[in-house]
Amino acid sequence: MGKENASSMTIWIVFAVMSVLFLIVLGVAPTKDYFSQWRAIQKKYNSYVKNLPEKIDPVHVGLKQRWNEAFDQINRCTTCHIGINNPALNKAPQPYTTHPEMYHDPLEYGCFTCHQGQGLATNAAEAHGESEHWDKPLLPPEYLEASCGKCHPGDKVPEAPVLSEGRQLLSQLDCAGCHLLGDRKKGSFVPALDGIGEKTSRAWLARWLQAPEAVRSATRMPDFYLSDQEVNLLTDFLMDQKKLPAGEDLHPIPDSLATRMGDQDFMAEGKVLFRQARCISCHTVEGRGGTLAPELGTIGSKVDSKWLYNFIAEPKRLQPGIPMPRYGFTAVERAAVTAYLSSELRDWSWNPDTTGHSPAPDYYDKGMELFRSYNCGGCHELSGIEGSSETGPDLTAVGDKPLFQFDFGRLDTLPRTRANFLYLKLKNPRSFRENLRMPRFTLSETELQALTTALLAQSDGSIPDKYVAKGKPSGRYDPNGPFGKILKKYSCLTCHTINGTGGTLAPDLSRAGSILQPDWVQSYFRVPYSLRPVLTERMPNLFLPDQDNEVIRQYFDLVLRDDAIDSVNVDLRDTSLVARGKELYRENSCSACHQINGKGGYVGAQLDEAGDRLTPGWVYHWLQNPQRYVPATPEPAHDLGRQQLEALTAYIMSLKRDQQ
Repeated sequence: MGKENASSMTIWIVFAVMSVLFLIVLGVAPTKDYFSQWRAIQKKYNSYVKNLPEKIDPVHVGLKQRWNEAFDQINRCTTCHIGINNPALNKAPQPYTTHPEMYHDPLEYGCFTCHQGQGLATNAAEAHGESEHWDKPLLPPEYLEASCGKCHPGDKVPEAPVLSEGRQLLSQLDCAGCHLLGDRKKGSFVPALDGIGEKTSRAWLARWLQAPEAVRSATRMPDFYLSDQEVNLLTDFLMDQKKLPAGEDLHPIPDSLATRMGDQDFMAEGKVLFRQARCISCHTVEGRGGTLAPELGTIGSKVDSKWLYNFIAEPKRLQPGIPMPRYGFTAVERAAVTAYLSSELRDWSWNPDTTGHSPAPDYYDKGMELFRSYNCGGCHELSGIEGSSETGPDLTAVGDKPLFQFDFGRLDTLPRTRANFLYLKLKNPRSFRENLRMPRFTLSETELQALTTALLAQSDGSIPDKYVAKGKPSGRYDPNGPFGKILKKYSCLTCHTINGTGGTLAPDLSRAGSILQPDWVQSYFRVPYSLRPVLTERMPNLFLPDQDNEVIRQYFDLVLRDDAIDSVNVDLRDTSLVARGKELYRENSCSACHQINGKGGYVGAQLDEAGDRLTPGWVYHWLQNPQRYVPATPEPAHDLGRQQLEALTAYIMSLKRDQQ
């Protein structure tokens, strides 16, 4: 009996202790909740708004949460971020202040959708993701535009300039040459390597492969950290590639011209032609010129003169797909330009090794192995060499890739976030491990931020379809006939857009026939010039043959039309209307931006001879609503009535060559 009583007593004691502990827990829970961080924030908020001059209702103390059904997300962020939708709190301190103005309603989308973090958390540390094992901490502000990319496809995302720059860099750097990036394909033109043995010298190619940035500081070619042995093997393999694209042959420079290549007067002629053609609109020479095409300051040390002579004649014959236009030079002019480039534009500080080189017996096979191992074919086309033994990881959904799948290698102390990994991978790929294959690109801090943002935007596609922005479907503008051939021959759509297809560096030509007078179009293409005194003329002088110029004039005049512009009818002979327009020109301070007879501002186009260049319908419609045609134009909308528009149009159309 004694043992049974002792056992029973023990049970009662355990039960009593457990009951007391349970009561303590019940008491601690509400006490802990009472002293919670969010409750203190809400009480402080109520005290803050109470003292504001504008009446703002206090918040009912308690947890706040919103459920976004489409994303299946619960956000409790507004428990602390109380005033995000109240404009009256736009100057309040965090966490009470209004959310910055944006296109979307932050309450509808939920905070986690854009900012990441832990939406269910009830304290700042956990909500912002600063807790162990949470996969998506709060996005740093510099990468916030990555969230825009989850819903917005395309390389140009409105109000997301960092993301847009990053996506364009993905194309410019041809990241899709080594990595899968969803639907993204290779973007920028990269020279093909067919015939490279006929194009350059072994000494230059070896120097280039050893350190591309040392040869040309602005190059996009990355550094592969090649050893001296690898450089020699790869150089010998590439120099063996003599066959040109599609089996083409290099035409010899005629003997009568070849004998003149070293003549100083002949080189001087080539220099004049080089300037007249405005090659520096795209190319840089000694620090001056455009950045759309490679630096030419040392091209004479790189390219064989015979190859250069053939390339100037027909760029796309030797480099299919190159955006460079074909110039209408004669054989003599081509030879003169070649003589100038080959003799004058050289790297005078470089002394190439001319002692000779003996390739290794197995250079071809080992060179091909290196070519494939480093995936050179991911960017450069080389006929007969397909596939690669090494490609990079799939980046299609790297922005949602689980953190445990990222290999931080020897950087164990690095805070483990996607942003940190991607940024450092782009800045110095070999910082994680020495034996990695990814080359090092020369990138500025701005470019590193933009590329990291673009990669963080690479999503797994889990965004509900209703939230994914749909672009406007557009067909590819690809005209047939003589004009279509001209577009390809001169690469017009590299800079200009026609009907939604092309570049944005130069004016949209979709309605050029309704904007420009045919005779002016023809004279302009004979000798292009700038319409703004402060702008460098980008349009090259292509030395167009008369027949090509006539095809352009007729196509503009007959096809590239806008009926709305053509329908305007203004009496240009009414001298009183012209006088009234001149007065309106003065009253609206048009001369602050535009010049006439050398007087006026530099922002807008010169208006001298505008009556010879523009059509009345275009002038009228442009003055009526310039943003309709060029949304980003600095030209203000003056809110003019019909009579004022007609008067200003009549005055501008009176500005002609014979009346200046």
